[in-house]
Amino acid sequence: MLEKGKISAFQLGIMMYPTVLATGFLALPTITSEKAHNDLWMTPVIASLSGFIAIYVAMKLHELYPKQTVSQYSKHIIGNIPGYVLSLVYVLVNAYSTGLIARQYAEFVKSCFLFKTPILIIIFSILLLAAFAVRGGVEILARSAVIFTPIFILPLSILLLLIPEMDMRNVLPVMEHGIIPVIKGAIVPQAWFSELFLISFFLPLLTDLKKSGKWSVISLCVIVVTMIFVDLISLFLLGSDTENKIYPILIAIRYISVANFFENLESLLLAMWVVGNFIKISVFYYIAVLSIAQSLKLSEYRPFVFPMGLFILVFSFWDIASFSYLGFILKVISPLFLSLFYMLIPLLLLIVAVLRKRKTTSEGT
Repeated sequence: MLEKGKISAFQLGIMMYPTVLATGFLALPTITSEKAHNDLWMTPVIASLSGFIAIYVAMKLHELYPKQTVSQYSKHIIGNIPGYVLSLVYVLVNAYSTGLIARQYAEFVKSCFLFKTPILIIIFSILLLAAFAVRGGVEILARSAVIFTPIFILPLSILLLLIPEMDMRNVLPVMEHGIIPVIKGAIVPQAWFSELFLISFFLPLLTDLKKSGKWSVISLCVIVVTMIFVDLISLFLLGSDTENKIYPILIAIRYISVANFFENLESLLLAMWVVGNFIKISVFYYIAVLSIAQSLKLSEYRPFVFPMGLFILVFSFWDIASFSYLGFILKVISPLFLSLFYMLIPLLLLIVAVLRKRKTTSEGT
């Protein structure tokens, strides 16, 4: 195996929490309220269906092809040449996704905090930090997630200080226009949940594989609860104006003022943003590097870390001319892109694998 390190199912569950949530929670209320309006808090429940599918598919494919990832077992399922092409496509998909995540991270940091810092410097710094983590291996990624995830969660709990400012009547009327707007509002977040298929790259590295399903589902459920919490905080505080704000949670954080002393807490949100995106970028970065080494059947992946980083840096600027176009990619293109490669194609691979397995069994009898 390329990776000699081992992690636990608990560490995998912790790692997937910011991997799915890190880049989305700031704009989540805006994206979902545009379609679902005051029913935005329901969208995570519907969107989580793709997460359950992604976990189920990843687990079943691993049962059929233990100790392998999609870059390896795709060749057994659809043939050597098509499987090799698909594995290289996944290298590009993961590299492009990493670049897109890095650009989202940098846009928020620059627009809200480091106004005069070139965006190239912001992206380069986080990619360089992630590159060292990736070179350290999967154990470094897992331990970083365990250490940093509490920092990621802390600013969300501080939002409870806003309870006196909230108007819970903003949630009414419930489902005034039926279920269709809620389903439309769930289209973007369901694509984020499909990223849970990435557990398939870590299942061969687990010390307690039997617990992987449990901790993956727990991670999914905690993500759903967090999304509902963020949506409700924004709705109770901003009401129908939520859909007009770019970063509702940033506005909510700025509302906090306790005794004219406990205020100006934007730095906590920045810390949350940095550590969460560091974990997410590192996970996608690691998978991109691991995928190319597995596709080429190499014995080591670390020589590809820094070259892949330059590749990702190019993707973070490639065909993204402005912040508005980045928003278009995230709302329109990215949901289709993520759902296709992290849910639909793996589901098709599972169906083909099961059919081939049955055919082999019937021929054997």
